[in-house]
Amino acid sequence: MKKPSTPSAILFKSLLLLGLFFSSFPLPAMASGELSEEALVDLVKPGVVRIATHITGTAKIPTITVDILEKRMALTPGRFTEVSVDEYLTGSGFIIHPDGYIATNAHVISTETMKTSLSAESALTAVFENSLLLNEEEMNSFLDEKDGENFSREIVRFVMDNALFDLSEQIVVVRPFAEEASVQELMETSFPAEIVALNDNFLEDERDVALLKIAETGLPALKLGQTDEVLVGKKVYALGFPGTAEINSKDPSEATFTRGIIGALKQSSDGEFKILQTDAKVSQGSSGGPMFNEHGEVLGLITFQTDEFARTTGDNFAFALPVDIVKKQALEARVLPEEGVYGEAFRLGFSAFLEKRCTTVSELFLRAEGTNQVFETARFLEPYRTKCLLWQDQGNSRDTYWDQFRDDMETMSSPLVYLIGGGILSLGVLGATLIWLVRQLRREEREIMLLERRLLRDERELRQHEAQTKKAEARGEGKSKEKPPRYL
Repeated sequence: MKKPSTPSAILFKSLLLLGLFFSSFPLPAMASGELSEEALVDLVKPGVVRIATHITGTAKIPTITVDILEKRMALTPGRFTEVSVDEYLTGSGFIIHPDGYIATNAHVISTETMKTSLSAESALTAVFENSLLLNEEEMNSFLDEKDGENFSREIVRFVMDNALFDLSEQIVVVRPFAEEASVQELMETSFPAEIVALNDNFLEDERDVALLKIAETGLPALKLGQTDEVLVGKKVYALGFPGTAEINSKDPSEATFTRGIIGALKQSSDGEFKILQTDAKVSQGSSGGPMFNEHGEVLGLITFQTDEFARTTGDNFAFALPVDIVKKQALEARVLPEEGVYGEAFRLGFSAFLEKRCTTVSELFLRAEGTNQVFETARFLEPYRTKCLLWQDQGNSRDTYWDQFRDDMETMSSPLVYLIGGGILSLGVLGATLIWLVRQLRREEREIMLLERRLLRDERELRQHEAQTKKAEARGEGKSKEKPPRYL
């Protein structure tokens, strides 16, 4: 006889059937967690900085003569122009490690930039003087040839190699949201920066990268992405401090956000890496800023734009070095790029914000803003907190499981509500049936147990009776074998 299932076995099977039943219902879609453009700005902007360099000293620039047709150049003996240098350069950068490490372009902080600028003036003068001796066809041929561009660089390098420079520089990272009226005033209230790594050969090898360090910790460092994920047509964004965005001397120092796509991947002159071309708008001052994707991951280092002569035709593009070059420079300087606490907490907090989990948002954003008092991030988090307070006042937040269930029910379409309502009703009916079955099984089990006990008792009594009967029969047989008594 097959043993009946126990109540626990029935319960397990029923729950399994319930799980299979409800797993067939589609669950409501959760928020994707993707960053909006507004959120991208709030994530990345705290990690973008403005860099100012003050170069002072003197330079003795030689006078030269140039023969464009023969591609020759020579010094004019004894003729030098002495120049007093007192210049300010500004650019952009971004934090790559919470302990104050910042990536930027070499040309933003290198004295080679000033040397090149001073030498170019002498070279341009020599080319102009020689061009007066050429006819229009010869001059156009020089301008159109690739060799002409290379020869122009050789002229500038020739002047630099024969010039005498005595220059010194002061580099600072501008305090966030500083509102001083001039670069001189900004320099006085900014963070002194130390050069950690600098490629002074950037004009030759195109690796225009440098690393700085300031004496601050807990900074909102950005997350570096993967260059091999960059494809033509990919949407990208840029943040920097273009000089063209400053409307007056009182304009606060705030980074400018632009968007575009990757238009092409250009081969570097040595063929070892790809330069990223984009139509995102940048201008002088944006150099050293980050180009990043929709996840806030840095893909490139904004380095230059279309040259001035080409811009007169109406086309203007920005070009960025791949972030792999920044990583390599950092590793050579024994710096391992690392995203700051702010970025990690903001990503999680924004995901919770999309799901209206305001208590979680508050906890994560409190963690995000408590990392550095100077690089203050509260202004980027305030809009989300304000919205969450409104949701909580209106009872629309999802801080408990009941809030989440209620909100999901309110936002679902009517057919789905009916479907889930029917499922809940079915669950109630099935549950009641299950309870009745369990009770019936328990009652039957008790009856079976009583019956088994009775059978055991009757069987025991029967065996006792049989044993007594056998004993009685045995005594009767013994008496019949005894000898009859003798009578006298």
